[in-house]
Amino acid sequence: MSEVTSLQLKQREERGKGPCARLRSNGLVPGVFYNSKGENISFTVDNMALGKAFEKVRYSKMLELHIDVDGQVEKRNALFKKLVSHPVKRRYDHVDFIGIDLDKEVQVTVPVETVGRAKGVVLGGKLEILEERVMVRCLPTIIPDSIVIDVADLDIAEKVFVEQLVLPEGVKAVYDRNYPVVTIQAGRGAKAGEEE
Repeated sequence: MSEVTSLQLKQREERGKGPCARLRSNGLVPGVFYNSKGENISFTVDNMALGKAFEKVRYSKMLELHIDVDGQVEKRNALFKKLVSHPVKRRYDHVDFIGIDLDKEVQVTVPVETVGRAKGVVLGGKLEILEERVMVRCLPTIIPDSIVIDVADLDIAEKVFVEQLVLPEGVKAVYDRNYPVVTIQAGRGAKAGEEE
């Protein structure tokens, strides 16, 4: 797992459209942190810092929130739950974080990454990623940056299914049906192997 991203927040008391509009005009984004223990903290966060953190973690990586509550900094582990962008301006209008426990599994979607040059591509086929992200369940501290699929042995018309994925220890794929994740499509002039 890569280094945990941190983000500075400041608790806010004011609520409503007027105060939130003033915050946004000053480069701040209103938001709410909540968790299963019943905590509910309204806060503000710098728009630029929020954007940088989201680029790093998206909806699949844990981040550490440093919340300034009456001058005391409280730390919370969280995932992005919802991030609302302004429809026209280059800014965010609202953000929600959901708190997580380090010893309880979470479900997140993780991007797919392929390595190797597929046998079918050498024969003229085309590698196609059918699912760019896969849902997994694991502890927050071991969420993988990506799911790596070695496609070197993949021939034309062959597929790698979700149940065939090689996942790190402690990480499980979540699915109802065994769907294909990557495949090699036949290209023009491509020849399948002898078994085909």
